[in-house]
Amino acid sequence: MAAPQPTWGEVYAVPPTTTADDLLRLPEDGSTYELYEGVLVREMTSPGHADICQRLGVELGLYARTTGYANRILQNALFDLTPPGATRKTVLAPDLAIMRSGARPPWNVPHETPLLAVEVVSESQTLTELALKAQFYRNVGVDAVWIIDYKSRTVEVWQAHSTTTLHDTELLTSPLLPGFSVAVAFLLDG
Repeated sequence: MAAPQPTWGEVYAVPPTTTADDLLRLPEDGSTYELYEGVLVREMTSPGHADICQRLGVELGLYARTTGYANRILQNALFDLTPPGATRKTVLAPDLAIMRSGARPPWNVPHETPLLAVEVVSESQTLTELALKAQFYRNVGVDAVWIIDYKSRTVEVWQAHSTTTLHDTELLTSPLLPGFSVAVAFLLDG
C-alpha cells in the first residue's frame, strides 16, 4: 500500500539519500522544510500562525523557568522521526516541541522523539491534513500532540489512546506538564 502523500505544503521529489542534515543546509528563505517518507515538503506560514506559535512559546517558556524545563522548548526544530527499518526518511519540524532530555538542544538533528509536538493549522492547511501528521507523531512515540486551529477555535489534544477537542472557553493543560495551564481563547486571540 502506498504511503499517503503529505498535503500540508508544497511537495518536491528529492533523492532517496536525502537526510536530516541535508535539510539543515537548505537556504533560510522563510520556509520550513520537512521530509515525509522521503518526500520534501515546503511550508510557508502566515503572521497569524506565527503569532499563535509565539504566544504559546512564551507561555511554555514562563512555565519552563519555574519548573526546570528550560532549554527543552524548541520552535520549528527538526526531529529525525524515521521509524527503524524504514527505507524513506521522515524528518519533521513541529511548530513547537518539548524535548525529553534535560540536555541542551543539539546543533544537529536529534533522532529522539519529542515529548510533545505542537502544530498550528496554517491558512493553506486543514485540520484533517494535520491529523495525518499527528497520527504519525503518535505512531513513532511522541507522547502528546496539540493541533491548534484558529478557524474552528479549537485545540485537538492527541494522547496515547484518545483525542480530545478543547474549545475556546476551555483551558489547555497536560499531565505531561504538571501545573501548566493556558486559556485556549488567549492562544487564539491574545
